[in-house]
Amino acid sequence: MPKVSSKDSAKTKRHAEPAPSFADEDVSVSSVLFGLVMIAALVVAAAAFMGGSLNQLESKVANTTDSMARSVGLAVTSVSVIGLDHDPVLKSDVRAAAMVEPGENMFRADPHAIRARVEATRKVVNVRVHRLWPDQIVVMVDPAEPMALYHDGEDWAVIDTLGRTMDIAPADYAGLPRLTGTGADAAALDLVVQLDLVPELRDGLLYAERVAERRWNLHMQGGTVALMPRDGALGDALVRLDTLQFQTGIADRGLARVDLRQDGPVYLTPAAHPRQEGQA
Repeated sequence: MPKVSSKDSAKTKRHAEPAPSFADEDVSVSSVLFGLVMIAALVVAAAAFMGGSLNQLESKVANTTDSMARSVGLAVTSVSVIGLDHDPVLKSDVRAAAMVEPGENMFRADPHAIRARVEATRKVVNVRVHRLWPDQIVVMVDPAEPMALYHDGEDWAVIDTLGRTMDIAPADYAGLPRLTGTGADAAALDLVVQLDLVPELRDGLLYAERVAERRWNLHMQGGTVALMPRDGALGDALVRLDTLQFQTGIADRGLARVDLRQDGPVYLTPAAHPRQEGQA
């Protein structure tokens, strides 16, 4: 085995990689922090030079970036609204609510903000906004459709998916769910969506009554009234009732009430005058 001389050993030590040191990292972090402070100071100084307003600086930066976006073809050239060709007035309203004009920076045309502005009109539903690079904004919407029949205490009316009364004949929409009670029109969408998940139960519903603007009583065709919990637990309660109806036909057994307001037990109240077998 060859011997390693002290000279060779010293050379090896000289060429060995140095042990890692955290001193350089500390210096780097300090340098970054110092650089950030200097940049902030320069921004403030620039703002002061232009009149002491950071808003002016922000505006100038925004104008510069918009000009750059236009120069490279990343500016809005068209804003299209899809889904309302049958209603040009509503289409124009949605286009105005988008608040995006040709020439704007595509990067600043935030789809989430545009969607929020269009939804705030409460004139359309299912709003989708897409940026089609490099220069197009597309707003896709659905018109509000007939959703339910609502009795306001005097007469029946058709309401749409936004809870608004529609100027159409209720007799032409007799198959829609029927709703009564204060606030039923505003809360209708959630109930109708949940009922669509339990179609057999929905088909056995005579009408739904809004109670204290926070929950529903379901009046079934067999005469039973199902007391629902507050809106947040409505979906689970409907599934429980649907299961009971499938297993036992609970809504057709001459009960006065089926109380599902509690998460656990279901309370049954018999009718004062139970229906006799074969009685209409």
